[in-house]
Amino acid sequence: MEELYSETYIKEAKLTPQKKIQRIGLIALAVILIAFGLLAAITMGTVLVLLVMVVAAGIAIFFVPTEKLSYEYIFVDGQIDFDRILRGESRKTMKRIDLSKVEVVAPEHSHHLDAYAKRTLYDYSSGIDTDQHYIAVYMDEKGLIQIRFTPDEKMLHMMKMKSPSKIKED
Repeated sequence: MEELYSETYIKEAKLTPQKKIQRIGLIALAVILIAFGLLAAITMGTVLVLLVMVVAAGIAIFFVPTEKLSYEYIFVDGQIDFDRILRGESRKTMKRIDLSKVEVVAPEHSHHLDAYAKRTLYDYSSGIDTDQHYIAVYMDEKGLIQIRFTPDEKMLHMMKMKSPSKIKED
């Protein structure tokens, strides 16, 4: 039997409003820390406070969400890897799921997802409102979770070939 394989690459996903607020807040915090360190260094005559504030600002900047974020989904014979790619350089597999443990895959806002509305949601989608996003309801070690992603037609077709009863296209 032929192996089912598909890759979908989501180029530069948009940051969610929460991530944008987090980004602005952390950058503002870093600026405030450095300004406070400079002020303290001038008034107290010691560089130690400035050094501590610069280190703290560096730590805050480290946690700033990146704007250059891409996702890649790799479907191989019933298993899907959701990979995050930062700045085109660093790749990390965020989730790996098997269709045998998936309850349903349906378009976002589908009535097939109504019973799963209060589950934890992992968003690996493009973030663009006009794209067709899907939700996979998956049983992991913590219970049922939802994964939001933006598959292409080939991936949906391959998933439907592997597990036709679980893939809904409304």
